[in-house]
Amino acid sequence: MHRLLAALALILAAFLPPALGQETRSIAAANGTFDIPVSPQRIVALNDQILTLPLYELGAPVVGSAGRLAEDGSHYMRAGMDTLGIDFANTNIAFVGQFNALDVEAIAALQPDLIIGGTYTDPNVVDQLQSVAPTLVIDNATLGLVDTLKTLADITGTTSNFEPRFERYLANVERLKSFLGSAGDISVTLTFMFPAGEELWVYRDNLGAMTRVVADVGFARPEAVAALQETQASFSRELIEELNADFIFGFYRQQPDATPQAINAAYEKFAPGWCQALSACRNGQLVLLPAPAFGSTMTSLELALELVEAHIAARPFTPFDEGK
Repeated sequence: MHRLLAALALILAAFLPPALGQETRSIAAANGTFDIPVSPQRIVALNDQILTLPLYELGAPVVGSAGRLAEDGSHYMRAGMDTLGIDFANTNIAFVGQFNALDVEAIAALQPDLIIGGTYTDPNVVDQLQSVAPTLVIDNATLGLVDTLKTLADITGTTSNFEPRFERYLANVERLKSFLGSAGDISVTLTFMFPAGEELWVYRDNLGAMTRVVADVGFARPEAVAALQETQASFSRELIEELNADFIFGFYRQQPDATPQAINAAYEKFAPGWCQALSACRNGQLVLLPAPAFGSTMTSLELALELVEAHIAARPFTPFDEGK
């Protein structure tokens, strides 16, 4: 019965555009130009971490979201509780499938007036959803974190919520620069290690809030990182000394298998003697930060900046000396 009703909702949506009677405006997205409501009232987001969390933070009316499936079959928003304290269970946001396995019927049943996806969204599904509501594809990888947030604020009419908060962030960046004196003399490496300890990822860009903070403050990068052709790369254990810097950052999650202890052990498993090989680690300057610090929200951006300030500006440290 539920599937029949959802199918009827999909058919009905094709003949009754949600924006009927609403004032509209033209918006250019990665998949074309569309007329969308000036003030959308029922938004469905096709990715939880990249879209739903920043939209919710902006105050946009999100009624449906893609999510993730836990081992017990329950669904959740990735980073939702850790970053903003939200999930499907404590909001009125409906689960509409996983970002790579969307339930088109469930989306139609919500009668959205705007649907927002990304370049990772199946183009065939995007085309299908156009009959439900204007469906915009946002290329967050090309836009970067801040321009993605600006775009989401623009299309949802929440720019007045975004701009003052972003201006405060920029002011705090300038404060940190004044504390540091010359940020360009301090080198930073951003790494990511999964608990299995099988692969080490190194980031020049595209690690959410953390790479934005590093760029805004103006920290230096090791030559090997600055020279990466892609925004990130898998590094072999034989090359880890090329990552040497004043500070090396990694990340843990608030999950039983990805605790700080588990991630530290994973680095050592990946490259035995890791800590002795790297100046930052020997000097206590390998810093693990909580996962929200590389998130896709203003909350993550503010958190990342505060943590970087606390770990670099608020303590003495031993600079990396290439001669040692």
